[in-house]
Amino acid sequence: MEPILIQPGLLMRIAADAARNVLWRRLQRLVRSSATGESAEPELAAFEESPTDPRLARELIGALIRLSAQDPEFSTALEEWGEMAEDQSGRAGSVTNTISGGTFHGSVIQGRDFHGVNIFNASPGTGPRDGDQ
Repeated sequence: MEPILIQPGLLMRIAADAARNVLWRRLQRLVRSSATGESAEPELAAFEESPTDPRLARELIGALIRLSAQDPEFSTALEEWGEMAEDQSGRAGSVTNTISGGTFHGSVIQGRDFHGVNIFNASPGTGPRDGDQ
């Protein structure tokens, strides 16, 4: 079975809008439905108190991974939740670009999923310089 991969940043984005977020409510139900003797509810409650704390996000993820190792049904449901979360919150076009903390000189390219872009060209129609490949 593939390991469950949920990034703390994704969990924090979802929890930040927990009041209106269907994904967050689904995760809560999933945690509470675990059939094992173990529970991730303490970690879930701690993270809900401070949903911007990456340490608490990692602790919740660790608890979810432990539950997944013990309960194949939970593991499958968590994997499905993680894919849905990625689709809705991570891969579906959301982009946050930030530049801060100093004075910057030169060009900046910000965005997501660049294709067919050669940043080494000084002007359109010129090929890469020696050593740029």
